[in-house]
Amino acid sequence: MTPNDPERLNSRWVAGLTAVLALFAAAVLVKLYVVSLRDGEALREAGRERVVQQREVPASRGNIYSADGQLLATSMPVYELRWDASIVDQARFDERIQKTVLGLHRLLPERSASEWLTYLREQHREGKRYAFLAKNLSFSLYRKVRDLPLFEGGPFKSGLIAEERYTRLMPMGMLAQRTIGYWRPDAKAGLEATFNEVLGGQNGLRWMQHFGKGQWKPLEAEFEVDPRDGADIEITLDTRIQDIAHRALLQRLEQFQADHGSVIVMEVATGKIRAMVNLGRKKDDSVYTELRNYAVWERTEPGSTFKFAALLAALEDGMVDTATKVDTDGGVYVVHGRKVNDSHKGGYGVISLGRALEVSSNTGVVKAIYPKYVADPQEFIDRLYQMGLGEKTGIEVHGESAPFIPNPESPRWSGPSLAWMMFGYGVECTPLQTLTFYNALANDGKMVRPRLWERTLDRGQVVAESELDYIRSSIASKENVMKVRDLMEKVVIRGTATNIKLDSLKLAGKTGTCQLEYWNPAKMGYQASFAGYFPADNPKYSCVVVIARPIKSMGYYANIVAAPVFQDIALGITRFIPDDRTPPRGYWSDGLETAARKQEASAEKRWAEAEAALERGSMPNWTGWKATDALHLLERFGYSVQTKGNGRVRSWVPGGGRKSITLILG
Repeated sequence: MTPNDPERLNSRWVAGLTAVLALFAAAVLVKLYVVSLRDGEALREAGRERVVQQREVPASRGNIYSADGQLLATSMPVYELRWDASIVDQARFDERIQKTVLGLHRLLPERSASEWLTYLREQHREGKRYAFLAKNLSFSLYRKVRDLPLFEGGPFKSGLIAEERYTRLMPMGMLAQRTIGYWRPDAKAGLEATFNEVLGGQNGLRWMQHFGKGQWKPLEAEFEVDPRDGADIEITLDTRIQDIAHRALLQRLEQFQADHGSVIVMEVATGKIRAMVNLGRKKDDSVYTELRNYAVWERTEPGSTFKFAALLAALEDGMVDTATKVDTDGGVYVVHGRKVNDSHKGGYGVISLGRALEVSSNTGVVKAIYPKYVADPQEFIDRLYQMGLGEKTGIEVHGESAPFIPNPESPRWSGPSLAWMMFGYGVECTPLQTLTFYNALANDGKMVRPRLWERTLDRGQVVAESELDYIRSSIASKENVMKVRDLMEKVVIRGTATNIKLDSLKLAGKTGTCQLEYWNPAKMGYQASFAGYFPADNPKYSCVVVIARPIKSMGYYANIVAAPVFQDIALGITRFIPDDRTPPRGYWSDGLETAARKQEASAEKRWAEAEAALERGSMPNWTGWKATDALHLLERFGYSVQTKGNGRVRSWVPGGGRKSITLILG
């Protein structure tokens, strides 16, 4: 044969192809060995894990209650329904489908009866094992779907798959919404975030089968590990006081078309926050909602409400006395080339330092105090820190901003800094930090730590409780505190806040009007604030009101914008919230514990009697029940429940259906 003989070329091509095929076969055999013998068990296990897994089932989140027993946040069970069409034989399907689709249209009207018929026939024909039916159904609606002919008889007969999950509801709506907050994997705020571990409980475990596209079907009704529901917490907010403060602030925000505002009401002796309102609006929106927790987060220059801190510091250091005379000298005082001005043109002449505080004279305060510290500014700053003004309050919500007090080593320090601090510029604090100082004045100098958490309850039993805590046992001498308190009362009697003076109730406090972003003419605005307490002669509540960026042409001074909110709140609380007449600790001795045990036994008996009545088909007496308890029990027995109002059950009326009821709350 010649080198180019066709027969020789063909034999070479065949030999090459044979060699390639042999190598491929060898590689396949090697791979089969690896997959079957060496890695086989691990791969089979991984495959099983992709199809069947032990997956977490979320626990029910605990409730949040107010101090007056109102439900502020709760988790309600909702159900997602799927259908394993492969379980249902053709005869059962044909026999029951017509009545089922009519029922589905009545209960789930997003599809017509004919659309439901077409959809279910298609799922059954294809033997779909996880066909979607509906989601976010209440327990009562889920039970009605379960009772339809096609879905009767349990999951292994009907193929109906119900997955329970919980959704968070806030029955009081927007009231204290930002303080209560939320917890999600991607966002956390408020008490929900702070107490997430307590409220969240422990998730359970259940074997589930994967059907693709992120869908998992429970394989068994029983849990491998039962979920443990979260504990409940009771907080210090009183919904009656919260509502009074909310309405008062909202009215002024709307009247002056302000950007946002906040109000805090604190119980003087205990530091318990009874109201915390935060209302703001988005750009080009006229509706105010709880956007951010301005009370805890927003740090601004406080303006004239800081003057009493400057005065108390100087009194404690023995630098001045409230009777010290000062010449306001035309209402202008120059410090390092910059003017300190009074809002009252021409000043107030020669007045006492105390009177300068009453009328909020910038020049009077600065001229009296500034020269005493100019040689050693750090002495004044150290005194502010000793009075607790340089640290966070430690309130139990995330996001509290730290106060800012400059010092000579700070890059923000300049020649006029010390003088400007004395009328509330250059320093920065939150509304809560301002209130904590004023509450200390009302509390004879004892600076109590503000608190929002009252106690934690697990299955109705108290497992943890907050305690009274002091940031400072005393911020100043009793004598000097009383001097400041006397001036705070005179601010209302004959000073800048005479417009809120009442004959029926003595008020005490301080107005504060300051400029915001005064270094930028395009963004400059005003902040009006008022901080004080009531009744002035026996302080029970302290309160701070801060309103940011009212429309200047409508009014921006604190006595017009912020102080009336304080007055409305004080009047509302004293008129509509009865005084607590709690006997001192130990008054009833063991009788208190006996009464508590009787009350607990009575509650258990009432619950059992209600269950027995519902089982007999009769209606229990719901008067006085917590709405959540009545709702839970009624839905458990298949009732469709509507509620009207807030609070406990006052009365009830039958609904339109055989098993429907409306609870009237109040």
